[in-house]
Amino acid sequence: MGRDRSQALVVRGERILMVKHRMFGREFFCLPGGGIDPGETPAAAALRELKEEACLEGEIVQEINVFEKLSGKGSVYTYLIKVPEGAVAGKGSDPELPAGEQTIIGAEWMLLEEMSELDQIYLWASGLKAVPEFYARLNGMKK
Repeated sequence: MGRDRSQALVVRGERILMVKHRMFGREFFCLPGGGIDPGETPAAAALRELKEEACLEGEIVQEINVFEKLSGKGSVYTYLIKVPEGAVAGKGSDPELPAGEQTIIGAEWMLLEEMSELDQIYLWASGLKAVPEFYARLNGMKK
């Protein structure tokens, strides 16, 4: 069985907090998240990963989705998390990697339109539709 993963969905207006990584010769964005440690709850892991990767502390609003990894080896838990108004995201790190092998190169508040189609699809699959502003957009309604 693979290691379960937990991730934080943090929304500010129409912007979503994304962590920028550089790995295998390419750059990409993803939600702050990572593996759930033994004895750790998925919710606690989402809050820990948010702090490690984007230097932000927050509070769980709700669990919005759980899905099985494409490999079939483990689950991915997504939590909607609220951070203090005006909190500034920073460039965090992955404590499991040595300093010279860090993959995180920043954290950014992004509009959906600024993201690749693949990143957008991943966000919708992760439960973005549970956020009222994005649910309204998906259904062609104004909020």
